[in-house]
Amino acid sequence: MSTTTTPITQLQSWRYQLRGHGSGALAVAASVLTILAVWQLAVVVGNRIPSPADTVDSLASEAAAGQLWANLAVSANRFALGLAAALLVGAVLGVLMGLSKIADLALSDLNAAALAIPAVIWALLTTMWFGFGWLTPVVTVFLAGLPFVIVNIAKATRAVPADLVLMARSFGVSRADVLRHIVAPAVAGSTVAAVRFAIMSAWNGLLLAEWFGSTSGVGWRSRYWYDANQLDGFFAWVLVFILVLIIADLVILGPIERYATRWRSA
Repeated sequence: MSTTTTPITQLQSWRYQLRGHGSGALAVAASVLTILAVWQLAVVVGNRIPSPADTVDSLASEAAAGQLWANLAVSANRFALGLAAALLVGAVLGVLMGLSKIADLALSDLNAAALAIPAVIWALLTTMWFGFGWLTPVVTVFLAGLPFVIVNIAKATRAVPADLVLMARSFGVSRADVLRHIVAPAVAGSTVAAVRFAIMSAWNGLLLAEWFGSTSGVGWRSRYWYDANQLDGFFAWVLVFILVLIIADLVILGPIERYATRWRSA
């Protein structure tokens, strides 16, 4: 029995979509206004807190001097390399821990210990290990993000019904096809959650690694203005740091999560 979509049904669907986008935009606008109001109040009440206007002016000056995009590009490259390595290694170890009790027993406590280590410790350790160079922030991103990827993917893999895997294997389905058609769709949503947690921790680790052990990047430029006792310049780079996280979550991770979990509403 075939069904057809009437113009009225299409119009209702468009209205729901527009309403959803409008609510999302309203929520974002309300959040931005609240942050600006609290910030301005802190400027009035606090001591030596730069205003939003002064911070934006400093950020524009950094852009005009060629520092903004150059350092942001350096940090983005380091972050992408470290995060890609964390996702690759974390996905392999997470699936292995989810499917093998031996691997879970061998690695679960080690991963729990890694989760308890803050990003600042990784940044200090990598600075002492590798000194000033590109390897310090890349390894910091990798170590800060890896445990979150492992724990989320391992948890999602364990949630895959064992009977379903055994049935597929009994019908001659190869292990690679089981991973591709059963395990991978089941862990897709958790993978996005793992990426979210990894990005937050790894981005913090990147900032700290560049702060302590680098001569370029967002973290290094933040420390440059901090050491110069210029809080407007320091706040400008803190604003960049926060905006990158927000944009990554809204523009990149949000659509990816909706695509990866589209089967849940099918």
